[in-house]
This record gives sequence, C-alpha cells and structure tokens, in this order.
Amino acid sequence: MKKLLILKAFICFLFLFETGIYAQLDSEHFLPPLKQVSNNQAIQQQSIYFSTPETTAFPIEIYRGASTSPLLTLTGLEKGNPLIFDSSNGLANGDNNITLVTNANTGNVLTNSGLRIVAPGGEKFYVNYRGRSGAQAGSLTSKGEKAKGLNFRWGGIPNRATNSNLSTSLGMMATEDGTTVRVFGYDTNCRFRQGNSRGGITADTQTIILEKGETFVLEAAQNETTANIDGWLGASITSNKPIVISVGGLNVGVREGAQSRDVGIDQPVGVAALGREYVFVRGNGINGNDALGRIGTEFPIIVATADGTEVFAGGASLGTINNGDYMIIDGSKYSSNSAGGSMYVTTSKDAYAYQCLQGGTGSRIQTIGMNFIAPVNCLLPSLMDEISDIDRIAGTASNVSAITIIASRITNPANITVNQTVNGVTTQVTLPVPEFPTGTTDWQTFYVDELEGEIDISSTGNIAVGTFMSLGQNAGLAGYFSGFDTIPVVEVEITDGGCYPKTSLQEATGGFDAYQWYQDGSAIIGETNQKLLLIDAATNKDLGLGNFYVKVTKGTCSYDSGVVSVYNCDPDIVLTKTADVTALTDEETVVFTVKVESSGIDPVSNLVINDTFPSELDLVNVIPSFGSWASPNWTIGDMNAGQIHTLTIEAKVPKKPDEGVFTNSISNTQDQVDSNLTTDDLIESVIITAKKIDLSLIKTVDKSVVKLGDTVVFTLVLKNDGPQQATGVQVKDILPNGLTYDAGNSVIPNNTSYNSVSGIWDLSNIIISNGATVVLQIVATVNTVNFKLNTTEIFKTEQKDTDSIPNNSN
Repeated sequence: MKKLLILKAFICFLFLFETGIYAQLDSEHFLPPLKQVSNNQAIQQQSIYFSTPETTAFPIEIYRGASTSPLLTLTGLEKGNPLIFDSSNGLANGDNNITLVTNANTGNVLTNSGLRIVAPGGEKFYVNYRGRSGAQAGSLTSKGEKAKGLNFRWGGIPNRATNSNLSTSLGMMATEDGTTVRVFGYDTNCRFRQGNSRGGITADTQTIILEKGETFVLEAAQNETTANIDGWLGASITSNKPIVISVGGLNVGVREGAQSRDVGIDQPVGVAALGREYVFVRGNGINGNDALGRIGTEFPIIVATADGTEVFAGGASLGTINNGDYMIIDGSKYSSNSAGGSMYVTTSKDAYAYQCLQGGTGSRIQTIGMNFIAPVNCLLPSLMDEISDIDRIAGTASNVSAITIIASRITNPANITVNQTVNGVTTQVTLPVPEFPTGTTDWQTFYVDELEGEIDISSTGNIAVGTFMSLGQNAGLAGYFSGFDTIPVVEVEITDGGCYPKTSLQEATGGFDAYQWYQDGSAIIGETNQKLLLIDAATNKDLGLGNFYVKVTKGTCSYDSGVVSVYNCDPDIVLTKTADVTALTDEETVVFTVKVESSGIDPVSNLVINDTFPSELDLVNVIPSFGSWASPNWTIGDMNAGQIHTLTIEAKVPKKPDEGVFTNSISNTQDQVDSNLTTDDLIESVIITAKKIDLSLIKTVDKSVVKLGDTVVFTLVLKNDGPQQATGVQVKDILPNGLTYDAGNSVIPNNTSYNSVSGIWDLSNIIISNGATVVLQIVATVNTVNFKLNTTEIFKTEQKDTDSIPNNSN
C-alpha cells in the first residue's frame, strides 16, 4: 500500500528538480554522458539551453564525442534570444547515447557520446542541460574551462533508499589525445556495470585510456551491492591530461526503507579550482534525526581532498575527515528551517561541497536534488545578466520560480536590484529581509519567490545567484551557484625535482601584489616571495615535509591556493601506533589505532604491516580501513603517495590479569626499501594493574561435642577488606558424612545460594563492597558420631585476592 501511495504522488504531481542553471560563462563547454539505471526511469525529455549576455548575435557549434565535424550549428545566440538543443533538432529522448548511455555502452570507451559546444568567435555563453520524466527531473550546468582538471573526487549523495531504479554514475571526457585516467580509492566491494553485466567491473582500481573527445561512464547500481550505496563517494579520479567529469544519481534516494527517488546530477571542477569557504541556501525539506534516526533531505556534503581536513559549520568544529572521506552536515545548522535559510561552512583544506535539498514542502521527500557549490570569495561578480526562461523546464512551464542571492554583508540591500521581464515589460522586484548565516560577518542571503520570465540581478557588491523552481505541490529546486568563473587561478607548482629534499614550490600564475606561504596551517615567517625554497644551505633553512599553500593578494582581495603536500623522493612508509588509554585494569577496553602513510613520491607494492598482539590482552575486534587482516598481518598491497590507511584494534583486559607494562611493536615490509626518512612511532605500551581484594573467611561451630540427633550450626563469616569491591565470589564448604543438611533452618543471605551436595555457597549475584561482611549459617543434624569437620575455602573470585589462592584445596 505504501508503494502505491508513493507512485500515486509521482503521477499526480510532476516533480522537477534542477541543479545549476546558468552557472558558468565561457566560450567552450563539455557535457560528458551519464547513466540512468533503466531507460526513461529518471529522464526522458531533454533540452540543452544556451544563453549569453552578449548583445551581438553569434553562432555556436555542437560536436558529438570525438567527431571533428559539428553535429549541429546554431546561429543567432544573443541576449534576449536564448537557443535550445532538443528533440526538435537532434537530441533524442531517453537513452540516446549522447547525454545518457545505454547498458551496452556503459563501462566501455565511447567515441560517439558526450558533447562539446564551442563559440568559434570566442564569445562567452552559458550551457545548461535539463531533463525530466513523468516523475523526476534534474539539471546539470557546464562549468566551461573551469571544468577541466587533472585531479577530482567523485561526489554526490549517498543512495540509501529502497528502490530498484536507483543508480549513481560518473561520466568523463578527454580534452586531449593520449589521456590516461585512473579511478581508485573506492570501497573495494563496489561493483560497476560493464555492458549488460550490472556488476561486471570488480577491479579495486581502474585505468582508462582515452583520446580527445572520447568518453567513459561508470555506473554503480544501488541494489547490486551494499557498497554501491556510498562506497564510490570520495573516490579519486586522476589523469595525465585535462579531463571533464559529470556525476550524480539517476535516481537517488536518501531515506532508508523509502521508495522515494529523484535526479541529482551536476558537473564538478577539479581540485585546483576548489576553496574552503561556502554558503549554502536550503530548500523546502526537513532536517534529519527523526524518530527512526533517519537522515533528512536538507544537508551539505563535504568531501575531503586532503588528510586532516577540519570542517566547521557556523564557526563550530564538526570534526576532521581525511582524503576521500565525506561528512554530512545536518540541516539543523541552517539559520532557519524554511526555504532560504542559510549555512556558512568552512574547511581547513580545500574540499568539495555538495548539497542535498528538497523541492516539495513537508513530507515530499521524493523531490530531492543536488547542487555542486562554488566557494564564495571576494572576487564574485556584481552582476548576473540574463537568467532566461526561469519558468521553462525541458519543454514544460513551471508555475512558480524563485532566486537565491548570496551577497556581501557590507552591501546595503537597497543597492541590490532584481528586475523581472515578462512579455517585454520590466518590473523591479522587492527584496525580502536578509538571512544572516551564523559564523560569518561577510555574507547575507535572500530568497525571492513568485518570479517568471527573464531575471537580471545587479549589485554594488559581490553576489552569487541561484534559482529555485517549482511546479504544483511537488516543487523542484534549481540551484545555480555562480562563482566558478571568478575563482582566481592560484596554483602551486612543484619544481626543482618534485620531491623532498630537491623540491621547491612556486605559485604558477604570477602577477599578484603579495604572497605569504604557509606550512601545516601556520604562516612561514619571511616567506613572502612567489617561489618557496624548502632547503637553503645559505641560511640553514630546511622546512622538511608538510602541507603547503600560499595566500596571494590583489588590491584589497586575498585568496588561498590549494594545499600541496610534499613527499620524499625515496619510498617512505610512516607508521604510528596509538592507544586511546594507556592505564588499564580488569575488563576495561583499549582501542589501538595503527596508521600507515606513504610519504614517498612513488607507489609501493605488496605492503604488509606486522602487529603481533600482546597475549596479556584479549582481542575483541580488528577493522582495517583498507586491505585485509589475518593475525598478525595487515595486508595492504599497493599504496600511492599521500594515502593513509588505518587499522583499528579493540582489545579487553581479562579478569585477574597479569600486571605490568606490556609493549606492542609494529613493523612493515614491502617490495621497495623503506628509507625511513620520516620518524616512525612503532611502539605503544599499556600499563595493566589488576583489581585487588582481600577476602577473609572465618568458620565456627556452635557445639564442639555432639551426640546422635543433635542439631549443629556452622557459621561462615566472609569479609572483604578491599581495596576494590569483590564480585563473582564462591565459597566451598562440603558437609562431612554423618551430617544431614537442614535447609529449612539454615540462614542463607539474600541473593546467594548454598548447594549442600557440591558445598558451593554462591555469592556471584551480589557485590561485596570494601569493608562489607556476609554471614552464612548452615544447620545440620548429626546421624553418626564417626565424622571429622572439613575445611572451608574461598573457591572462586573475579579479582585477585592479596593473600589467598582460590580453589587450592587449603
């Protein structure tokens, strides 16, 4: 019944969720293909929209795949006259093997898929792909030249819903001949499609050879394996020559156990064009942590590109993630729970910022979508010219559209103008009261709804503009975030050998007014030149290894480069072992963490970490972040420069442990010789001190001389003189032959028991505190005069007794 209700909602209200309208102005654009799990299940009707602020008309050429001849030439593109490529002029619906590929063309090199769009005269324009079906829709905007890169991370939304139509894909396109692409760092249990085999690609890493214009698509069908939910998220995509990628879910769903799904796709840029400061504007969705503990539909996703990336929301630290890891920030961090609420997020190192957001209000969690967010910076433009067809979505008119504006805080809202042109009539739209995200005094945000037609925004200060589109009750969000075209190119090159100790660093662009170099987050005193020498014999300078970046200044605006890690020229495996506690006693748990990092510039192979565990501790659990564990070896295999893997070992101190200092050492072997240029931390010691008790047992009898038929009362007095409380105690006292146990008159302390056959007085259900005394009275009848009294002893304890040995028959 639940499934039927959800399908009904999809049919009744056409959902459209667009991400990235008019995001990047450039003269050349690339659209690698993507993959939906089944034809028309995510997208059927498709349109590619072109617009420009240019007032003189110019042509654009559309090339398919590796073809050197245009598939189509469109003429007359100018401000006020946007153009469209759709089914009317050559872009077929569904899996057309241009924008969306079939099963057969997935996981294979393609020569005839993907698009390159060029203005031969060099004019700049926008390119926005929009697609929809009867239930979902999505959009992807080309980032132009900024989309090119050599180093990316696979981003997106974890695909957690329960639906056979869920899939995540990665499309790539080469921009030069002789391009070698490597994809690695994903969960080794991920399975990707190859042709008609949904899980045909099982390799832990992939190498793909492409020529200019050729493309390749990876698809992770969600129900192929559990790892396909998010095991691909954060994977590295690197190449020797510039490539362009697109990513996203066709379809994606965020709620476990729900059938809800939608389209969330976008085109990210390379690591070199990222930043550390982001402002998010929320949609109509809900925050997470409901009664079932499920994730919400409004949350940023931060993907780290370097180890030790600390993430802050509203100025408060949320923790640290490493290269390829991701963090979801709950929607409760937004300034409000309504559409237009904003959130300020910063990271200590350059990171990817994605956003999941909801179009429909309330419980319409099927209306999610995804934005790839540009960092805010002091070079953002003051004008957003020509958002045309704000109310048109792949051939269908939306009924309501809105925009979001991120503006400099110093800009008076009266100096931000929003003009709306409908049927040639232009009116000025009134701005609402701004939202102020916590943690920054630099930015303010606005949400302006009930728009249509052509929208132009101007300001006296920096702005970034997004669109918010809706259709009926199931609204669709269109999240354009400007800014990639204004990100300054501040790129650090490694020179003079490329590895320590031969390396120097240099900011490659030049032309800035000032430079300041940083190492591991701290300014390096006196290093204010364009080039940074790591070693200078003349001044005895040796900066060693580290993470470096440079802050450049142009006029009143400063901007940081990406972080560059410097590696050793020779293989250098860095091992550390730490423990969360170093002083332990009975039944306490310790967690050891073994971390291995490759600080050499070249890969190492057949890496094995040996960790012989102390026998004084009981092993509970061992979890490797990568590779496999078979005591005492952690087998990693191949490891690239800068990679970090961890082994988590949980252990427990047994009862009555051996006391002392116990040392655990680790070591490594690999095919290459470890230079050990970086100091390892191979030893971790723990101090084990056993819990101690001091039990005394006194036994008395009320009669020393007895005759047949007499009643005898034995009294056992057990006392604990500490220092710890005693648990699990048993005392043994077997009545000798000639005595018959009288259970009815014996006095047994509460929560203890006495077994006359075994002689065990069991006190394991009580705690005997320091100084406490427990008394047992055993009553028996004399039935013979020929017997001897037996001995009584402490039979069992869970702590060490300072002056007795339990169960020693004494």
